[in-house]
Amino acid sequence: MIQSKDNMLSKRLSICLASVLVLLLLLSCDKEVSVSPEELPPFTGKMIIQSEPAGFSIYLNNKNTGSITPDSLLFMNPGDYQITLKKKYFRDTSVVIHLTENQEISLDVDLLNNQAMYGKLHIFSLPAGAAIYINDSLTQQVTPYTFTHLLPGEYSIKLTYPQFRSLSFDALVTSSQTSSYSKSLQDTSVWVDYLVSNSGLTSNILSSIAIDDFGNKWIGSIDKGLIKFNDVDFVNYNTSNSGIPSNRVLTVEVDQFNIVWVGTQSGIGRFDGTNWTVYNKNNSGLRTDEILSVKIDPQNSLWAGTSSGLYKFDGNTWNRYNDSLLSIWANDIELDNENIWIATNEGVVKFTNGAFQYYKQPDYNYPSFIVSSTAKDMIGNIWFCHKNSSKSRNGISYFDGTQFVNFFPGSSLNSVNHISVDMFNNKWVSTNEGLVRLSSNNNILIYNRANSLISSNVISSSAIDKNGILWVTNSSNGLNKFKFNSN
Repeated sequence: MIQSKDNMLSKRLSICLASVLVLLLLLSCDKEVSVSPEELPPFTGKMIIQSEPAGFSIYLNNKNTGSITPDSLLFMNPGDYQITLKKKYFRDTSVVIHLTENQEISLDVDLLNNQAMYGKLHIFSLPAGAAIYINDSLTQQVTPYTFTHLLPGEYSIKLTYPQFRSLSFDALVTSSQTSSYSKSLQDTSVWVDYLVSNSGLTSNILSSIAIDDFGNKWIGSIDKGLIKFNDVDFVNYNTSNSGIPSNRVLTVEVDQFNIVWVGTQSGIGRFDGTNWTVYNKNNSGLRTDEILSVKIDPQNSLWAGTSSGLYKFDGNTWNRYNDSLLSIWANDIELDNENIWIATNEGVVKFTNGAFQYYKQPDYNYPSFIVSSTAKDMIGNIWFCHKNSSKSRNGISYFDGTQFVNFFPGSSLNSVNHISVDMFNNKWVSTNEGLVRLSSNNNILIYNRANSLISSNVISSSAIDKNGILWVTNSSNGLNKFKFNSN
């Protein structure tokens, strides 16, 4: 009986254990198996957005979508949306759209019909009456004038007026606003400036100028070589693109055949318009490469002034002329029939038939013995520029064959650099205090920044063209054209 009870208990225990195992197995299966909810199909709502003009950024509920009109926004949920179109200088345009489920909507926004989108542009100039160009097209209007009904954006404006330099600038037009611009045009009726900033000139640091029979201006620069200007275009000849011996040009001369001769710190360059020929101490009779002055005589022989004397080159032979007692430092030379006048650091020297004649400063009582430049006037007088020395001041003098006559324009600190003579017998003197004009009867007038439109007071040289226009080089501020009154 007891054994029967034990068997029954054992069976019941086995059944309980089996039930527990089944329950655990079922719980384990519940943890490993998951059931995803049924996926709903995506919304297919669509907005097609276009604008006139195109190119507006599309904002959806104040957030940039990255889309630009014309474009579409896809997979849109149903609901209300604020569409805003934005573009620089334009007013924002907003539209509220109600989109139903899977609806496709086309939104066409014609901004050109909205008068608030347009702006105004007012242009004023001195002098008034300047012709107005917009984006390179001549309008029929002159300043002052207000253009209305302009689409917002950037406009290229040019103003022109006779005898004044044209002026170009960019103008901005904004929706519902008036943009105003006031400009002053530069008077070029008398003075014209050519700078690196406003022309094709490649350097503002100019040393010298000569003009050929065709009216071409040949301009020496201190840092960019030789520059040709034909009144329209500038052409630069430097060591990178030509055979010029150096970019540091000290003097320029044009001969009777329109051959250009340049004196540089690295020898003489001869340019025929196509080819360069270079003369230096390695291939010629020159003893130095620094050429201070160059002149061509009627026989087409070259005369060069240097720190080691005077040189002549007839096309075949080089000859050097110097003084054994007083070394000739030839800053400048001027041809006077059989005579050659030399501006030296020791005074005025005349060279005739191989002999030097000294005009010593104490004997002739001219200004400083440091002579920088010389030129012959229309009646045969020889003019000289004098720089300050330790014993005497700067000035200008001329020699009439018997005596020196002196002039002292500017202050005692002035530097007198160069002299040229025009066909009216005006003497044009380049100084560090402006451009000095001595008229045919030697009345003095000084042009400087205070009383004229000259670019700089520091003048390096000048030359007159066949039309009677003076061209002036500045030591640091470019080129000037001076249409002076010869009376």
